[in-house]
Order: sequence, then C-alpha cells, then structure tokens
Amino acid sequence: MIAPLPEGFDPKRLFHIGYVVANMDRALKIWTAMGAELLVPPAPDPIQKVSCALLTLSGAVHIELIAPLEDDSPVRTRLAKGGGLDHVCLFSDDLAADLSALEDRGGLIVVQPCYGAVFDRQLAFVMTRGGLVVELMSRPPVGRLQPDPLAAMLLAKLE
Repeated sequence: MIAPLPEGFDPKRLFHIGYVVANMDRALKIWTAMGAELLVPPAPDPIQKVSCALLTLSGAVHIELIAPLEDDSPVRTRLAKGGGLDHVCLFSDDLAADLSALEDRGGLIVVQPCYGAVFDRQLAFVMTRGGLVVELMSRPPVGRLQPDPLAAMLLAKLE
C-alpha cells in the first residue's frame, strides 16, 4: 500500500522531490543525459553533511540530488538501502505551525528546524505515520546568501 500524503498536502507548495545518490558528479551526468536541467549547482551543506543540487525534469518537476559529504552523513542509511527517492519537500510560510500540524497527526520530527545552507532557508524533516518523509522549507530566504539561490526559479514560476 502506498503511504498517504499528509492531510492538507497542497501540490502548489511542493518544492522538490529529494533523491539520494552515492556520487554527485555521476548522478548529474545521468540526470542531465535524461534531459534534466541544472538549476542550482552542487553545493555543500556542512550542517546536514551533504552536497545538494537542484534540477528540473521536463521543466515541471524539481529534483534535489543529495550526496553524502562525510562518513557519518545522515543519508548513508538511505544509501545502504540503495539510495533513490528519499523525501518530498514542501514550502512553508509558517514552519512552527506546519511542524505542529504534522506532529498533531502523529508525525515524528526527525530533524529539528535548522539552517539549510544550499538554499539559504530554514528547514525541518518529519516522518509521517504513513512512512513518508516530509521536508518543510521556509519560503522566504534567511538572507545569508546573495543573491537568493532560488530567486530566479521562483520568479519564473510566477510568470
């Protein structure tokens, strides 16, 4: 049985689908050969101990490639199971309220709110009762990176 999406899931809030890979360079070659376009080049997130890149597939679906930076990277567990699909990421206009709502429905916060260095946003991860991992990412940037790494992509979505 497929795990249900969280109550209140709004596809307009969907930012990306996270995909864990063992080797970022090799994965980028494979995905771009399939026609994916690189939107945000690989960048390290020392807090999460991963490298992330953002691509778009057919101009419609955003895919975040995630590769471990260190031996104790949290994605090593996912890689031990073969890597691949890891999470869905939703934009959040109120991280605390969205986390509370997921917790009220039985979700377990697996990563408390913290800074996400690659996209310059606050983020948190929740495991839903159905087994779906949901990343909540603040829509507005924190402001540590100039320019905003997502500004061009978000503006293009409005056009």
